[in-house]
Amino acid sequence: MANLGVFRDDFYNAIHALTEAQGSTGPTATGVIPASELAGAADCYITLSGTSQTFTTDTAANIIAYLQTAVAAAYKANVGGFAASLGATPPLGAPNLFNVSWLVNFISNTLVTGATLAPGAGVTLSNISTLSPTALSLAGASVYIVTVTGPASVTFTRVQ
Repeated sequence: MANLGVFRDDFYNAIHALTEAQGSTGPTATGVIPASELAGAADCYITLSGTSQTFTTDTAANIIAYLQTAVAAAYKANVGGFAASLGATPPLGAPNLFNVSWLVNFISNTLVTGATLAPGAGVTLSNISTLSPTALSLAGASVYIVTVTGPASVTFTRVQ
């Protein structure tokens, strides 16, 4: 298929150009969770450990910049079926990342008690920021929907 048309989901909804899932090990002590672990896939899994720790998200600007870089790399590598005739890289801001959403799952192999998620600059936490022991036990996870809400703002909405 040389040309699939102009209304491609993988171009107009950028998250579809990226890999489905990625996993990483987050900080083991109070620290910043980098944008590379918080973005870059439709479903991000971050393993955390430690007791009474405060894990801070990277800044919204860094998360958006990382997401833009990941989409550009996927586009350039022809991931998701982008037509080669469209050029080597997408123009800056295309596809539009506004309202792009993905999942971030915080999981643990050990019971994490008293852990807290703190927002970096430009990040808003909606619902609960405490990563409760039941949510971060072997049997569960804290799940957030992450949405780009502006050119330098991201919202994490806890759904589980």
